[in-house]
Amino acid sequence: MQDIPHTRFLNFVDSPAVIAYGPSGEAQVQLDPQTGSIVDVTTYRTISVRTGPSSASTGELVIGKISGTTLAALSTWPLDKQIHTFDVVGPQMVLLLKGGPPNSSENVQLWVYLRS
Repeated sequence: MQDIPHTRFLNFVDSPAVIAYGPSGEAQVQLDPQTGSIVDVTTYRTISVRTGPSSASTGELVIGKISGTTLAALSTWPLDKQIHTFDVVGPQMVLLLKGGPPNSSENVQLWVYLRS
């Protein structure tokens, strides 16, 4: 019997995400209303991210053990309007935007697609 794929689509296209940059120009994207910025990815194998126009210059995906004591891997890419895909290498993930204007906020269209 074939496995039924697990998928999850985090859609901030129709209702853009409000990104609040801190003093260093970095922001954690609040992907899940239940958990905030940390998303459980234990049932998935890949993560794809697409970000629309933003004043930030770089995206970072942190995958691993994030809550509590942290041990995670970091993947960085330019915000170039391309789809970037990553292997899941840990139980949790966080999406960060970097290089935005310090102490400001903006609305950003983005989506994250998780699949097994």
